[in-house]
Amino acid sequence: MTVCPWCGDPEQLEIGEIWGHDFTIHTCCETRHDEIITEMAHDPVWATELLRHLGAEDFTGFRLRRLYDGSFNPPVLDFKLTVEPVTFASMRAFVGEHHAHCAPPVCWRYGAAIYNGRTLVGVVSVGNPVAPALMSRGWVEVNRLCIRRDLAPQLAWNACSQLYGHAAREAAKRGFRKIISYTRADEPGTSLAAAGWVAESTVRGRSRSSARRPRSNVNSWIDKVRWGKELRPIGRARRVDAVPDLAASWMRGQAPQLTP
Repeated sequence: MTVCPWCGDPEQLEIGEIWGHDFTIHTCCETRHDEIITEMAHDPVWATELLRHLGAEDFTGFRLRRLYDGSFNPPVLDFKLTVEPVTFASMRAFVGEHHAHCAPPVCWRYGAAIYNGRTLVGVVSVGNPVAPALMSRGWVEVNRLCIRRDLAPQLAWNACSQLYGHAAREAAKRGFRKIISYTRADEPGTSLAAAGWVAESTVRGRSRSSARRPRSNVNSWIDKVRWGKELRPIGRARRVDAVPDLAASWMRGQAPQLTP
């Protein structure tokens, strides 16, 4: 039996509670508790392994990616990201609430959501190319990719790249030959490059509205960069299947049942 050097009682160290990304540690005395929390802040790698040893992953059902300290005190749990299905209605609601400068798309072919544990982090929507000249080529376009901005940034780390990668793999499964997307010229496109996409051309900003088809020009005047990724089709284009509405459960404040 190990004795605590501070209080002289049998040493105690265990997870007290976990709710969302927050947790508590129970120890034999307050001095030992402060010591453990300080060590966690100084060495997140050691802290992550400690929490795994104490059963954090068994407790939550999710694999722990790391312990994130940042500006948070105490540190918070950062789980491995998981890509899950999303319905069109839930995707639109999420984009409408969280996208910085674009309205929700009016249609799509498919989409997905990404979670950190039970926290909905972002969504992606893939549809037909907006430019008429790119239609009928076997291409699809990522029309929206939206990540929450009210989360600690590290909880959404790598989420964009994973969604772009998932969108490309799903496009190949559906028989498409290429997938494209656009970023504003003042955006670096780091997530696209990390997912293996290539910057192909610059598109000058111009009005997209006409008398026959009025449209919003909020972002139309901004120059954009077109990114693309060539695909090897492994299936035929198919209709969108029904998917469980996990994101809708999250938007209603309910904890969705996810795959660990």
